[in-house]
Amino acid sequence: MGLALVFFGACAPSPPPPQPRNVVLILVDTLRADHLGAYGYGRPTSPNLDAFARGAVLFQDARSQASCTFPSANSLLTSRYPAAFMGQPEQAMGIPGGIPSVAEVLQGKGYRTVAVSASPIVRKSPTRFNPQGGFARGFETFSEDCLWKPAECVNRVTMEQLEQLEKEEDGRPFFLYLHYMDPHGPYAPPPGHVRRFATGSPDKAFIREGNPNPIGDMLYKGAPDPGATPADLQHLVGLYDDEIAYFDAQLALLLQRLRETGRMEDTLVVLTSDHGEEFLEHGHIKHCRTLFDTSIRIPLILHVPGAAPRTVTRPAENVDVVPTLLDLLGIGTEGLRLEGRSLRPLLGDEESDESPDHQFSAQGPLRSVADGGFKLVEDLAGGSVALYDLRADPGETKDVLRDRRRDFHRLRQALTAWLAATEGQHAAGESVHQAEEAERKLRALGYIE
Repeated sequence: MGLALVFFGACAPSPPPPQPRNVVLILVDTLRADHLGAYGYGRPTSPNLDAFARGAVLFQDARSQASCTFPSANSLLTSRYPAAFMGQPEQAMGIPGGIPSVAEVLQGKGYRTVAVSASPIVRKSPTRFNPQGGFARGFETFSEDCLWKPAECVNRVTMEQLEQLEKEEDGRPFFLYLHYMDPHGPYAPPPGHVRRFATGSPDKAFIREGNPNPIGDMLYKGAPDPGATPADLQHLVGLYDDEIAYFDAQLALLLQRLRETGRMEDTLVVLTSDHGEEFLEHGHIKHCRTLFDTSIRIPLILHVPGAAPRTVTRPAENVDVVPTLLDLLGIGTEGLRLEGRSLRPLLGDEESDESPDHQFSAQGPLRSVADGGFKLVEDLAGGSVALYDLRADPGETKDVLRDRRRDFHRLRQALTAWLAATEGQHAAGESVHQAEEAERKLRALGYIE
């Protein structure tokens, strides 16, 4: 009898993990997944992030909804696809009234809501690159003290905010949104950071300074060829990797603080990015131009208190983050019109979720859909379509549309249905116009080349 009871106990399903109390949402601007050890990168850029991922739930195949901070960050914070943010008065970039952000939802449930943002786009007040601000709704505190400053500044202000929350302990849980700008260009790790990947001193000043803009000026503005060599490009990549390594060391300090205060035991921690970065892999530099995975495949790592670490191979999107947070917190989503899905079913041993595994993204006139095996990219303005076999060709170098007609039709059907649901059945022309107007404004403001 005793053995039978022991056997039964061993086979009984484990109890569900405890419900998290607090949330820390970390957005690392311009962080592409394939430059992290946890996602297979050969350089040791991210030992602390990798260790964090080993104790968390890592989504191996995650994509952002755009390759530019606007509207990618909007989609992350609201679980709405990019079309919801286009065509605002005066080409505003913030979150429109009537679309609740996760901060508003949690504030309405009694959470203390705090943001610390170094971004020139995700702002409360105007900046050169975002003249209207528009991201502060729902936040009790929105710190802008670290504009364009390195992760050390974001950490310092965050520690101050955490100390203040502890002093004002009133029983309310907290939601903390942190927006780091490392490794956004120019790729310039702080002077105190020892560079490991960008060694030497190239002849060209713009390469030494980690400034890719002269290459962008040549590509997009007709400026003279700055003469960047393959070695120069690799130096820029090295500086980008050094910026990741710098952020990684700062992430360790943040996580250490959360552990020392016991917060990791009751806090859901999410780490992701808004987009990646191009280094001429497809003829482009920086971001805001393409929907290749160099631009939209991003990390997505969730520390869920009590949940067993695991790697999830099924596709995920950044629009899934808000539904997942609310599901894990036990907060209903009725009336919110969320366009993502909760990833909670994928956190356990049984991946019981049966919804389609599609990831949708939009940038300018480009739209894409991926399903873990193939990605279809369509130019709504030019009419061109390309299909990539992500397993056989992860670098997206060969269009296999002619050879994989069945996969093309399957994904084209999914993309058509998504466009009809999010942009309207016959609204392709208007969507392209609005997206192009948004890009023109960013270009006029100097944010993109």
